[in-house]
Amino acid sequence: MAVVTADGRFVTRSDDNQFRERRLTSAGVQRLRDELTATGLLERDQRFLLVVRPDATPPAHGIGTLVFNVWRDTRTVEVRTATSQGAEEVYYQPSPARTRLDQLSKQLLRPETWLPADAWADSTPRLYRPAVFALLLRTVVVQSNEPPTIDALTVAWPFSVGPLALGQTLPPSAGPQADTTRCSALTSDDMLAVRNALTQAGGADAVHASEDGAIFASFVLDTQSQLVLMMRPLLPDRASCDREYAQ
Repeated sequence: MAVVTADGRFVTRSDDNQFRERRLTSAGVQRLRDELTATGLLERDQRFLLVVRPDATPPAHGIGTLVFNVWRDTRTVEVRTATSQGAEEVYYQPSPARTRLDQLSKQLLRPETWLPADAWADSTPRLYRPAVFALLLRTVVVQSNEPPTIDALTVAWPFSVGPLALGQTLPPSAGPQADTTRCSALTSDDMLAVRNALTQAGGADAVHASEDGAIFASFVLDTQSQLVLMMRPLLPDRASCDREYAQ
């Protein structure tokens, strides 16, 4: 995953699964724009799907997808393509577009391999500091009577709307369990308030947190169900639960 903004922020996910940020110069941003434009594939919404060769029978399994979102004029263009199938490409029709987009994805994830030194205002990857977080709350059916409990969380909860009512239900496009998942966009201060409430209600061992602010915790509702809470940092191209996913 990579996000680049017009002011030069370049955010990627590193090998340790954390988001890191660097910054491009204005010339570096233009160099990147030129690279995107040169593909000729990001001018309009389109999809490049796998096309099976005649008489070929590829193995049955899931297919990964690459998604490119590029702001053009007054809206975001979305281009989707199947990921490279490696040795299994022999089952599919050749596609220069898929090949080029696969190459582009690798360039965006490893910009240091092709952008020159003078393209960077700061080329050292640093921990990404998000301004907005997505808080997802979901009730799940699971047998448990071990603390921490929802009662303890409700007492410590920092908002007037309690944890069982906060947020809006995600749309069906958010994937499995979207209909039982509620989402709220929180500022970094709100995120800290929620994290403190979780620690107060369940103790440090009950809260699983990452350096970038991602959090996971669960609280017993009754002997048959739990409230699962997930916090995720939003990348700089997003400031709401729009396009958030349930899983």
